[in-house]
Amino acid sequence: MFDYEDRGIIKWQGMYLSDHTEKIASKTKETAQVNVAKTQMTTEAISEVLNTAIIKQESVAIQIEERDSEGYYPNDIVGLVLGHDELGIYVGSSKVNYDEIRHVEFYHPVKWSLIE
Repeated sequence: MFDYEDRGIIKWQGMYLSDHTEKIASKTKETAQVNVAKTQMTTEAISEVLNTAIIKQESVAIQIEERDSEGYYPNDIVGLVLGHDELGIYVGSSKVNYDEIRHVEFYHPVKWSLIE
């Protein structure tokens, strides 16, 4: 009547794949970078760091006042200060409003060759 063709090992690959991706997703969530709150800076301190960064052409790392559903902060916005307007500054390819800045510091990346 009906000719049934057993797919053999192929039918198990889908099960392995979903199981495997589920484990990877849980491991990724466990090892995800958790960004805790840095010290809240005053407007004057933020301005001083940003002005120095502009004059010396140094990169900055900015923590914005935003949290995810678990209460953690997003990764810092890192880059050179490329410009500004009345609402905020342009850091790399991002615009950060002045009222969003929680903490700003000079960014000095660690060279991979110096890591022990």
